Amino acid sequence: MAGNPSVRGAICYELESAFAEDVTTFATLRLPVVGAVDTTGLKHDKQDAQRVVQRRNDGTQPILMTQGGSVKMKFWLTGHGSATSGATSLSGMETFLGYVFGASAVSSSTGTTATGGTAAAPTTAAANGFTAGSLGRLGTLGDGRGGGQFFAVSSHSASTLNLLTAIGASPTNGDVVYSAATISVKEDPTTATTPSSIRLLLQTANLEYECHGCVATNVTFGGLAAAQVPYVEVTFSIAWWRYSIATFPSAVATETFQPAATATGIMFLNSVGTATYATRTVRDFSIDYKLGMEMLMGSGGIGTYQAIVGAARTPDAITVSWVEDADAATTTPVLPGYGTGTTAYHLLYTCNPTAQKAVGFYFPNLCVTNVATQMSQNNVNRLKITAQAYTGTTTTTDLTASAFRMGWA
Repeated sequence: MAGNPSVRGAICYELESAFAEDVTTFATLRLPVVGAVDTTGLKHDKQDAQRVVQRRNDGTQPILMTQGGSVKMKFWLTGHGSATSGATSLSGMETFLGYVFGASAVSSSTGTTATGGTAAAPTTAAANGFTAGSLGRLGTLGDGRGGGQFFAVSSHSASTLNLLTAIGASPTNGDVVYSAATISVKEDPTTATTPSSIRLLLQTANLEYECHGCVATNVTFGGLAAAQVPYVEVTFSIAWWRYSIATFPSAVATETFQPAATATGIMFLNSVGTATYATRTVRDFSIDYKLGMEMLMGSGGIGTYQAIVGAARTPDAITVSWVEDADAATTTPVLPGYGTGTTAYHLLYTCNPTAQKAVGFYFPNLCVTNVATQMSQNNVNRLKITAQAYTGTTTTTDLTASAFRMGWA
């Protein structure tokens, strides 16, 4: 039989109720992966038996070892895919990314409208609803107020939406306040160490693989600078696998939301605890996210060749970098001053404010890790600043403490 085109394929997943369980249902979601399904990371190792032989080129069969390996998948950061001005619930991808990073939830079960108030404390038609620490959006691009950009919530009660990150100006009556899915990391030391494991069905037009005990062990963000398309690549480590003959093409439902290019967003930056609207003109923006995860070896596995029996979250290393044009000649340039000072900052970055496709990131506690010096980028004098993201200073809940939050709306 000739090999079929590699472009044809599907990846379905299901949340496991126990790590690496031997269950064969894959009905939750057919993941909207970008690019062909790549199974080259799967491993079933063999080891040289190293037996003594009597002739120069004699040998014996190697030992069949354990299974494992990994699979990498790329996804567009599409935003919520449907309106969040009214009733809002998590999409399939938002739920999936919650398993990757730790948690996901809608900031409010429904959107609302503004009735006035101030830039840091809009009043709303809804008496309450937005969760402390979550992200949302307000208004539309160019309105001079919310601008359709993301905001971070301090509290919402008595029809007042107190913000950690103020908008550009006081809203007017009727400005839409959009709910959002907030994807975040867990911080509670008593509950945050055990990750969710999933099982994956990797289908191609030829061989298919059923993978169990799959845990996200690496993520890579890209496309966050202007004129790019935001995406995330997720690598899953696998405890054991076997071949499958599941029905292909798959009939499992998928999501086909289109992303928006990174454009017309803003970067809010101010000292921790200060909500006053303050933005920076950035030329480049990136997130270097090293997901802390340790696969646990041991006994008691289910698969014949299984050696990995669990996983534990370890500290993540989250680095945020951005580039700005260099200052005019001065003895007190701004960005180098961030590095020589001791102020901690909070940063909110909106990739795009397009309704249903909006994506944003919030870091509640950044410590600058370099003293920026001038460089040439695209033949223009610029400065690059780098900061490490740490646990938020408000530790009331896992969400308010979360070092990393991503909003989809």
